Amino acid sequence: MIMLTGIKAFEARWQSLKSVYPTSPSENRLLMQSMGRLVDNYATQAEIAAELPINLQVVFAHLVEAYLNGYWLDGVEKQPVRKPAKTPAALAATQRRQRKTLNPTVASEAATYIIQERVKCRV
Repeated sequence: MIMLTGIKAFEARWQSLKSVYPTSPSENRLLMQSMGRLVDNYATQAEIAAELPINLQVVFAHLVEAYLNGYWLDGVEKQPVRKPAKTPAALAATQRRQRKTLNPTVASEAATYIIQERVKCRV
């Protein structure tokens, strides 16, 4: 038995779920985008799940569980190894979401000019 973690666990779990929860290509894309939003800390798991159709919420929950807590391979799924509730990555994600949005400054909104320099070739 091998325990996979991270993206490998996500991929293996998704393969195991395809026979139980068949999804269309558009639903697959929606699940991938949702996982991307979660991994990039754009929203919480609950916020993302609330935006998904009901039939994909269960699949999404299984995929997140595998990604965050691991997935046992070899046909026998065991209880995932629990990580501490507040890992450094989870703390960083929480802090990033809690930061105030930055207001644009005069310098950040300044016009950008692209200058193309002409090079003369001598023949």
